[in-house]
Order: sequence, then C-alpha cells, then structure tokens
Amino acid sequence: MWTAYGVLAYGLYRLIGELDVGQLAWDRSGPYAAGAVIVAAGLYELTPYKRRSLRRCRSAPPGNAIRGGIAHGRDCVGCSGGLMAVLFVLGVMSLFWMAVIAVVIFAEKVLPRGSRLAPAVAVALVVLGIWVAVSPATVPGLTDPGGSPSMQMGPTAA
Repeated sequence: MWTAYGVLAYGLYRLIGELDVGQLAWDRSGPYAAGAVIVAAGLYELTPYKRRSLRRCRSAPPGNAIRGGIAHGRDCVGCSGGLMAVLFVLGVMSLFWMAVIAVVIFAEKVLPRGSRLAPAVAVALVVLGIWVAVSPATVPGLTDPGGSPSMQMGPTAA
C-alpha cells in the first residue's frame, strides 16, 4: 500500500512538473499551496476516516495474510497519508521534517494514548500551514520543492 501511495505521490509530482505550472513556483504561490496542503492534513486529522483508520492500524490485521495485510496497509495509509503529504510539501529530503513526521506517526500508532493526539496534531498542522504560507523563510528545515539550492530555507539560510 505504501508503495502505491509513493508511486501515486511521485506521479502527481511529475505531472505537476510536466505541466510547468509556473503559478505554483516557490517564488510565486508555492508557499500558499504548500500551506494549504498542510492545513488540509491538519483538518484531516479530525475526520472519522482518520480515527477509524488509526484504530484499525493500531490493532492486528484481520483475516488471512494477503487480505488482512492489504486491509492493514490501507488503514495505515489512511491514518498516516495526510502526514506523508505534509512531508512531501515540506521537503522530502529534509531530515528535520522526516524526523518530526516519523515521531508523530510513531506516537499516534504505538503509544498507549497515541490515538488521542490527533486534535493536538491537527492544531499544530494548521498553525504550521499558516506559517509556511505567510513566512516560509522562517520555517526550520523547509526546502524548496523544486530543489533549488538558493531557495533552501530555515535558520541557516543566507
């Protein structure tokens, strides 16, 4: 399931790149689009589908190995897919954001009260999305999705 999600995300990335959507360039409305994706992921944290997927992902897969594995994978993508979208727009190669997202996913899936973290994660993502849209250069570890070295963002940016 994660492979399918990754292929889909990569395909979307390539499609947008091929369309040459200049309006989404990082120096134009890219930060607003990234901020909107992050805010949407924050709101997704509060949906019944996310809660149901997280509850099922935290339990053992049902049934036979193949069907149970596919169902469990679907539930894991369902509860973490929004957070992975956040990672995609924050900079897939950002070690800082990979660590932050990994900690959040781990906490939600493994900690005894992890399923109760969704409201706090939702608020944090909405605030982060607004921050990215308004002042992307001040967001630690944020990288230009186009990969331009001159657009590296964060506290060490010149």
